Amino acid sequence: MQTLKKIEGTVVHITFQSEDTGFTVLELETETEYITVVGEMAGIGEGQQLVAFGEYTNHPSFGVQFKAQKVEISLPSDANAIFTYLSSGAVKGIGMVFAKRIVEKFGEDTFDVLDNHPEKLAQVQGISLSKAKAIQQEFKKIHGVQDAVIQLAHYGIAAKEAIALYTRLGPNTLEIVTDNPFVLCEEPCFFEFERADEIAQKMSMEYDNSCRIVGGIMFVLRHNTLKGHSCVPKQKLIETVAAFISVEPEKVEYNLDSLFEQGLLVEENLYEKPFVFLAELYIAERVITQKLAELMSNETEVKEDIKQLIGYVEQINNIRYADKQKEAIDKVYTSPVSIITGGPGTGKTTLVKAIITMFEAEGLKISLCAPTGRAAKRLSDLSGKEAKTIHRLLEVVPGSKDNLRFQRNQDNPLPCQVLIIDEFSMVDIVLFSQLISAVKSNCRIVLVGDSNQLPAVGPGNILKDLIESGIVPCVMLTEIFRQSQQSQIVVNAHNINQGIAPVSAGRESDFFFIDADGERAEDLLVQFVTDRLPRAYGYDSYDDIQVLCPSRKKRGGTANINVVLQKSLNPPASNKKEISFNGIVFRECDKVMQIKNNYDLEYVKDDGTGDIGVFNGDIGVIERIDVFNRLMYIRFEDRLYTYTQEEFAQLEHSYAVTVHKSQGCEFKAVILCISDTAKELQYRNLLYTAITRAKELLIIIGRPYILQQMTQNHRKQLRYSGIKFFLEELNG
Repeated sequence: MQTLKKIEGTVVHITFQSEDTGFTVLELETETEYITVVGEMAGIGEGQQLVAFGEYTNHPSFGVQFKAQKVEISLPSDANAIFTYLSSGAVKGIGMVFAKRIVEKFGEDTFDVLDNHPEKLAQVQGISLSKAKAIQQEFKKIHGVQDAVIQLAHYGIAAKEAIALYTRLGPNTLEIVTDNPFVLCEEPCFFEFERADEIAQKMSMEYDNSCRIVGGIMFVLRHNTLKGHSCVPKQKLIETVAAFISVEPEKVEYNLDSLFEQGLLVEENLYEKPFVFLAELYIAERVITQKLAELMSNETEVKEDIKQLIGYVEQINNIRYADKQKEAIDKVYTSPVSIITGGPGTGKTTLVKAIITMFEAEGLKISLCAPTGRAAKRLSDLSGKEAKTIHRLLEVVPGSKDNLRFQRNQDNPLPCQVLIIDEFSMVDIVLFSQLISAVKSNCRIVLVGDSNQLPAVGPGNILKDLIESGIVPCVMLTEIFRQSQQSQIVVNAHNINQGIAPVSAGRESDFFFIDADGERAEDLLVQFVTDRLPRAYGYDSYDDIQVLCPSRKKRGGTANINVVLQKSLNPPASNKKEISFNGIVFRECDKVMQIKNNYDLEYVKDDGTGDIGVFNGDIGVIERIDVFNRLMYIRFEDRLYTYTQEEFAQLEHSYAVTVHKSQGCEFKAVILCISDTAKELQYRNLLYTAITRAKELLIIIGRPYILQQMTQNHRKQLRYSGIKFFLEELNG
């Protein structure tokens, strides 16, 4: 076990400090020297006494630093040090002038006044009673955060986790966590249950304590939402929790009843079997089904003869529609809510254009949206009309990231009369409930998607549920049009849906399979991305070629493949700055992906205008890194964002991305690596989703038996949901 070194002294300068994570760079004056100290030291200010435990490291740009793993902080005690601390701006509301006046008035009693007698501050020139109380609140907040960081560190809780907890729970953070450590499994930390349980054991909590059992119930339910379930059979939940936390089933059931009474959970019989919902998911499904039933009860106003209308649309768009497409246009025109589903090459995009032309001819206001930024851009490019992400359409309230709110809602609905939602298979129940709540009662909704693709990452499987309910009119497009029949990508995608293994069709084909695994698979990936495809097809290694993997894990997963491709495409260089975060090296010119929605991050466009928001799945390039201030400047197409360290966790390298992350995107060339895909990921709709991301060229590298297994395995992940039942219930 490594022995940590100890240093102590006075903080003389704060070079950098993140309010969100507590990461700090400071200069420490010891008895013999000045030392640069880096680490998580929330709220520390100049003039404070610091004892740090850690080790010396040699930074390539800044030389020797002391990397603190554990710190002890104390307030300065003499008047000069107190003045240094307050004048540094550590406490908001106190600058150089007020620091001097306060310390001259109260001397070594200053901190006691700030903490316990704020009314005395009003005796200082320029400080009103209200300002004095505001200063006290800020002082208590700073030292409340510090206390939380120091005390929670005893239980292995990192500073950034403690800060996040304090931000949500406030001054009583320590009491709340010590009373019930299982709050750590909730936002914002989302600890694994086992970690919270270890902390509970350190606090000598009994195995059958209600906090522990309730924590186990809520953890299992939330874990199931990550698998796409919006509810769980009650008996299965009781048995799972009892086994998971080693407690008697009757005690689980007793605490479950308590959660029903509190309104945190809801019990509902689906097909004569009791299910348990998290309250927010139950409400979301009820909102969806009730609004759909309301919309479906409307009689649409049919102004034109449908045959004449289709003829007009054909004339405007210079196209002859197939019978199935005409049926879809008819359904959309005569139904308040309708579904269009089909695979690649079956004419979904052509139909969207037809629908837009048809409703524009009637003077109706149309809105187009998709769940991700890339899907929305693709819809815009294909339709020739503006499309927005669902979040942008609903107008996210800035600064509401911890409790997401939209300006468009039931009280302030969307102004459109027709709403077209593309890539609908990706939409989860929570987002759709918010979207459908913001729709006027006379608005028509057109849902477009591919029911054979992977379902949403979040809970629910709405497209499948709506189709199976039979209540919403649905047209399934199956005919592959002539131009698409020439593509082996399209042909093989449809064959896979029928359980027929894909095949290559010679050197002129757009579909290739190469038998390889391990080191050979890695070498081939590098060759194709860096040399062979750019040389043969003129593809850009960054913009045109995308490597996809079923998962992050193993040698054929994105974690390893990204390291391999970064080394080949963007190796270390003296003219490229880099920065390390959580064991990942980000380098100038790296290809990266945003992995969660951030509605508050500002950007500047090339034309000088700006706005806020970057979305899950957006792919960009690191243009510049400011190592000293730990900033990264990242370009997503024509938008340039400035990332501070607290946003680094929202980024991953994207030389390779998972199939799930690629949904809603299209790339000129896709290389799919299935060299060592885990058995639980060897299923058909994952393979199908990956293949349909390629527009011009697809290369699969892997083992034939894995490709065969994925083609044959039609097992779709079971997702418990009440949508279908509630719709059938409302429709008698």
